Amino acid sequence: MTEKIVNIIKEEPFVGEDDLDYIRVTKEILTPRKTYLKGIISGKYRGDKIPDESDKSVLFDFEIYEAEVICNSVDDFCKNKPFTFPHDFKNITNCNKIKGSIFPKEKLPQTLPVLISTDDKTFGINVLEPQLFEFKINRKEHQIEGDEVFGTFKAYLTGYVFDYEREEIEEIVEVESHTGDVIVKDSPLQNLCKSNGIKTGGFLEKKGYIKYEYFCKHHSDTVWGPWQKVTGSKDYIESKGCLSELLAIIGLVLFIAFLIAVLPGLLYLIGLLVILYLIGLLGPYFKWIFRALGLILLVLFIGSLFKTCNSKSHFDPIPFQDTNRESSTVVTPIVDSNSNNVVNPVDTDHNDSWIKRYRVWKDYNGKIYEGYYELKKSDWDKSAIYKNSLIISSNNYNAYDEVVYRIKEFDKNKLDRVYPLFDSIAKVNKLDKIKFAEMIVSFVQDIPYVLILDNDCNPNLYNDSFTRKYLSNPNSKCDGNQKFGINTPVEFLANLNGDCDTRTLLLYTIFSHYNYDVALLSSEYYGHSILGINLPLNGFAYTYDNQRYVLWETTEKNAKPGKISDGMSNINNWRISLKSK
Repeated sequence: MTEKIVNIIKEEPFVGEDDLDYIRVTKEILTPRKTYLKGIISGKYRGDKIPDESDKSVLFDFEIYEAEVICNSVDDFCKNKPFTFPHDFKNITNCNKIKGSIFPKEKLPQTLPVLISTDDKTFGINVLEPQLFEFKINRKEHQIEGDEVFGTFKAYLTGYVFDYEREEIEEIVEVESHTGDVIVKDSPLQNLCKSNGIKTGGFLEKKGYIKYEYFCKHHSDTVWGPWQKVTGSKDYIESKGCLSELLAIIGLVLFIAFLIAVLPGLLYLIGLLVILYLIGLLGPYFKWIFRALGLILLVLFIGSLFKTCNSKSHFDPIPFQDTNRESSTVVTPIVDSNSNNVVNPVDTDHNDSWIKRYRVWKDYNGKIYEGYYELKKSDWDKSAIYKNSLIISSNNYNAYDEVVYRIKEFDKNKLDRVYPLFDSIAKVNKLDKIKFAEMIVSFVQDIPYVLILDNDCNPNLYNDSFTRKYLSNPNSKCDGNQKFGINTPVEFLANLNGDCDTRTLLLYTIFSHYNYDVALLSSEYYGHSILGINLPLNGFAYTYDNQRYVLWETTEKNAKPGKISDGMSNINNWRISLKSK
């Protein structure tokens, strides 16, 4: 079974009552869990004829494409303990009539999507390593059409679903004074924050002492070293030379002169401070005289300040200009490279125009990125026409996967004037692979959410609670009558209208261009789409073929990788629709 996953949630340094440095570490421990189930499964199957030399074969390549499992009680579920047939099926079978026949395991997938019905509730799961017993088909509904066979079946099922049990713990760790290492006694993470001796460049100073920040030996965080006395310091009296003191005095004089020039009434305040200082020295002798003079100066200063605030300024303000060009779309004609003539954008048979957008957004550290990208107007039109012309015959999971795959393939070569924006940002900021991915995802997360629907934006047309609630909000934004309820990557970049699968499909297309190992994950149960990326990041992930795809929410601004809501955290309710590698 997969080992436990330990994630660091928070680290808080503090000084204990013994004046030693400590760190309070909050950790999340995810313990893998297999929940085995048993029940009666019924559903539909199909098959393709397996050809032979005589072309008279009656064998078929078998596939279950729709199934429902009925479980009678909580006894049909067991944690980390598999069920044995027929011994553990006594509550749902007649043991005297069981033959114990096992359906061929090689004809079943490793993961079988089913609907579970128990206690008047229905929910979808993926059953891992399914086993079927006493498999029976309904002969009346068994049909053969050419090289295909269709029908319904019934059998006994066992298998398991995989998820994680979450536990949050807190540990207090001590920073060893002479090395700066963090020591966690009796902890599986004893070497978690051990310094590797390489400084990050950060440091803290106080009272003639200094301590430096180091990179950790076992992960990418940092740790503070011990306090060290500054060489040559005596009770924090440090001489920086006559030149430094002279520059400091000149700077102070210039600063006071600047304040007096801006606020002439400040002269009265300086005079008041001088008088008060003299009062402190000569108070016993001239106490009442100086108090009266101080009061007069204070009144004069307040009057001067009031006059300054109400006087007309000679500053000529510049009118405010809106620099947020992000929401604007600029359409410029394309120049024919052969004739150097400007192409007429109206003549769409032979000519074209550019759609130019300016975007400004921030990454997770608050760093601002900005720049232009361009799209051809004809590519926007072609992408919409291609989507509306798609005809998908089936109406199951594979149909959706085929739609997003075809749209991605059609649009992937139409973003040549988009990638230079990301390339230039990466080059200027020297972004590594993870920071580059964060920059691109934050680019999409920053775009306001717009619900894409295949029908009109009328809440009364929809039964699901999310759509009805969202459309009932007067501030909601909706792009209706879009086939398949999705905008293509080119459409999204052109009109900035996108919901979950529109955003995920664009990011999948971009990351595929940059040769990342990414996946587009879908959940019919949650009605949601999310990005999966194979990078060394912490958090929730979907494992497939020993590859770990960290889940990344695309509809929430500044949502970091591996962080998804508790309501969508059951990995068994997700599946991969597209995978780049």
